[in-house]
Amino acid sequence: MSDRLSGEEGAAGFPLLTVLALMAGIFAVGSEELVVSPLLVDMATSFDTTVAVMALSVSAYGVSTAIGALLFAPLGDRFSRRLSLTIGMAAFVSGTLMCAFATGPGLFFTGRALAGLATGAFVPTAYAFVGDHIAYRHRAKAMGILVSSWSISLVLGVPMGSFIGQWANWRWTFGMLSVLGVFVACVLLMTRVGAGPATDGVPPPATAPDTAPAPVSSQRWIQSAARAFLAPKVSLYVLATFLNMLGFYGMYTFLGSALQYRFGDGSSMTGIMILLYGLGFATSFVTGRWADKLGKERVLAALLGGLVPALVAIPLVAGWTPLLVLCLFLWGAMQSLVVTLLSTLLSESSQQYRGTVLAFYSLATNLAVALGAALLGPLFTAYGFSALGWVCAGITLVAFVLSGWAQRRGVERAATGTGPAATSTEGPATGTERAATGGGGRR
Repeated sequence: MSDRLSGEEGAAGFPLLTVLALMAGIFAVGSEELVVSPLLVDMATSFDTTVAVMALSVSAYGVSTAIGALLFAPLGDRFSRRLSLTIGMAAFVSGTLMCAFATGPGLFFTGRALAGLATGAFVPTAYAFVGDHIAYRHRAKAMGILVSSWSISLVLGVPMGSFIGQWANWRWTFGMLSVLGVFVACVLLMTRVGAGPATDGVPPPATAPDTAPAPVSSQRWIQSAARAFLAPKVSLYVLATFLNMLGFYGMYTFLGSALQYRFGDGSSMTGIMILLYGLGFATSFVTGRWADKLGKERVLAALLGGLVPALVAIPLVAGWTPLLVLCLFLWGAMQSLVVTLLSTLLSESSQQYRGTVLAFYSLATNLAVALGAALLGPLFTAYGFSALGWVCAGITLVAFVLSGWAQRRGVERAATGTGPAATSTEGPATGTERAATGGGGRR
């Protein structure tokens, strides 16, 4: 197969069909991750168990995603990325179908774990695929489209899945996601994209013809990881990321159940309310510009401080629909920009160890996904949504303190003129960088 883009790529200049297939794949895996929230009550009823038990499927998905990224995503470096993407999507379809036809929690959890492994393999491979095969002049546009799929899955995928589950059955939601996965796999098989890099005619950096990169020993890798984690403010922002996402997933996982208890079974209001949250989440594409002007660290601390009363207020205003609408929209808007700012600040914290730093970010996020549902599910079952809101607010309050501490350290270093934080070598995040982190791109 040719090493150059052909067919739709050559004709239009931009590989639209390929990018849309990757976008649809990320939309599918993102929707499957988040759609469980509004379906928990119905699934618990079907399997004659509790909401807290079924919420553990979110933990299984998060853990499996992290494992899949570590074990399977690197295989794309050795084999065809297109083949890796197709196999990953096939595994996602298999896991999703297992969920759709599950006869008990055990089979459902197995399907969720398989789908999570596939997600961990598919998403980073899709990002690497863009860097390998899409011409440099189109690469930023393609990456922005892919990452925006996370926001689209929250704005459209989750409400649609909720509506389908309420009007038909929750199994149909997983069935529709599996159909989308089959479509993505077929398109990836049909599109002709070669294995060579797309450099727009720019030759790769010169290297010695017969030399290979020296293998990195485990000791050197540990030393490098330690230096990255100890870089100025990295540990504070990684811990703030973990706590923010723990509070978010602890609250969001049970939001659908709380709304269904509030509006009743079969009501479309649950999907509408989650849609309003998703619309707020999509505002980071606009608000990110304001953060650049006002200062990312200052805005981050203010937003984390604002999330604390918001998490307390949401359960308290659940009986007043207008106030609930406002709180959900504001929660989505603030959380979206917090995710954007944390990932951007971490990417700017160390140019030398940027990849390792962002790996810590991904690890913190996936760990929060796994623990959020597992630890807070019993709290929701025993004490209700209000108690959950107070606990998630307390967790977020600690993240607020850490972000304020990091901001203060940055000001002190700038005042003394010492350390890398005193003189930033990287300017404000560009629009592309914001897009690459603002869509809930937690991986």
